[in-house]
Amino acid sequence: MEDPELKFGPNGGLVYCLEYLISHIEWLEEQLGDSDDDYIIFDCPGQIELYTHMTEMQQLISTLQKMNFHLCGVYVLDSQFMVDGPKFLSGTMTALTVMINLELPHVNLLTKMDLLSKNAKKQLNKYLEPDPHSLLAEMADNSWSQKYFKLTNALGSIIENYSLVKFYPLNIKDRESIADVKLTIDNIIQYGEEEDVRMRDFDEIEGDE
Repeated sequence: MEDPELKFGPNGGLVYCLEYLISHIEWLEEQLGDSDDDYIIFDCPGQIELYTHMTEMQQLISTLQKMNFHLCGVYVLDSQFMVDGPKFLSGTMTALTVMINLELPHVNLLTKMDLLSKNAKKQLNKYLEPDPHSLLAEMADNSWSQKYFKLTNALGSIIENYSLVKFYPLNIKDRESIADVKLTIDNIIQYGEEEDVRMRDFDEIEGDE
């Protein structure tokens, strides 16, 4: 972005960086070469066009899979913007788009739960396992929603009929919340399941008997 010749904006800079990374993927493979049993988190940019209009993320995933990484996509949505029907449906469709394009086991998180008021938290509970038709009823009061009701209803039916999207709450100040999310991801990527069984414990039990 600061290059006087390129003069990229934020999105252009991200696109350029991803393209550069993929064209020099050998560097990444070298950096990850000694990562046996490591737990690696790739904090990816949030710009949706990187997952809908480009192939670089799919190429990155393919490279990691060839290196025998067990992968899980974690899609993060800010809970503060998800307390009304239209925004929630929009966020759900965005998450669904990423899920389809990346073709990975997926966990969708609603973050910043600690910043919500008690009333907002109660309201948010109905979005964790959403009922699109009840959300649509809330959206029918304005002219825009009425105009596009059939389209919105069709999208809601797809989400409901195929149970495609579910959200998990994440409160960074709640250890139990963090542990629940980590356990969900660990189960998906089978983290730790390839470790050798420690036979010593069994020998000690037999000796005690």
